[in-house]
Amino acid sequence: MDNIYVTKTFMPPLDEFIEYIKEIWETGIITNDGPMFQRLENELAKFTGQKYVVCMCNGTLALHIAIRALELQGKVITTPFTHVASSGSLFWEKCKPVYCDIDPETLNIDPDKIETLIDKDTTAILAVHVYSNPCYVDIIDTIAKKYNLKVIYDSAHAFGAIYKDKSIFSYGDLSMASFNATKGFHTVEGGALFARNEEMVAKIRRLAYFGMDAQRNIIQREGTNAKLIEFCAAMGLLNLKYFNSGVANRKLRYNQYLELLRSNKKLRFQKIIGEINYSYMPILCETKEHKEQVLQYLNANGVYPREYFKPSLETIFADNINCPIALDISQRVLCLPMSDYLTEEQVSYICKLINNI
Repeated sequence: MDNIYVTKTFMPPLDEFIEYIKEIWETGIITNDGPMFQRLENELAKFTGQKYVVCMCNGTLALHIAIRALELQGKVITTPFTHVASSGSLFWEKCKPVYCDIDPETLNIDPDKIETLIDKDTTAILAVHVYSNPCYVDIIDTIAKKYNLKVIYDSAHAFGAIYKDKSIFSYGDLSMASFNATKGFHTVEGGALFARNEEMVAKIRRLAYFGMDAQRNIIQREGTNAKLIEFCAAMGLLNLKYFNSGVANRKLRYNQYLELLRSNKKLRFQKIIGEINYSYMPILCETKEHKEQVLQYLNANGVYPREYFKPSLETIFADNINCPIALDISQRVLCLPMSDYLTEEQVSYICKLINNI
């Protein structure tokens, strides 16, 4: 059997993509909010049911711009169990991450622990829908309103996720999406912000386009270049057509993993509280030693899971460790292979290896 990696980028039919490329050639427009870019924003708005969406060249810049658009300063409460981009963006924008421990079942920020961390310098909450599993957004939003805090949801993993019959992008002051090639929906590289009103959209567009307004007048000092080029927008338009079928395929493999591994007493699985996109298959091993044993044995047999997310970001960005659950989980978690191309045979092979340990 060929090597099996943690993911494999979805590639749409080449002949269909070439048709989009021909359109780009005909217009001669390859950047600067071209027709593909505009079509993608419109199609994403329809797909997600969200009126206010701004596409960008990547999710990390989208986070930076979200922080600027909300004019955040001081302390921002966030999770240590996620990709480094969340905390890195806060540091880059001169905010201080204050780490809140995670729920050991959902693996998301624990809303019951947020209020004790709020002080006079706290301005926002940056929560992450880990592995596309929705946060308890209703509780978080209630806390934010009580203390007059802004809320950014890092939804990098969560395109297509649903909570209480609403798109995951419906929640918070701003919600960020990543369209990186490793995600369930991608534009090769890309991202987006989902906002709540036209005023915020205009502010985001100025920040993403050198501080210029719609007429390309420079009207503010703050601004960067976060433009999504036409080729990436074209990939997104095409991939969007295949997203739902991809979710269905991944769901089959996800449920197969659960079925074959559920009896393994050394493993535990994430508690799901909404509708996920099945782009990740995390398992929690009994101990960090057991995790290392599983990882090494799988690697030796041509299977390459990843330790998402290790280390706990608190060990890098904070002076003290105050989130023992996140630290423990980060040392025991493995994400098993998952992609649109993963086969029933491959999942059976992986599970047999794990159950033999």
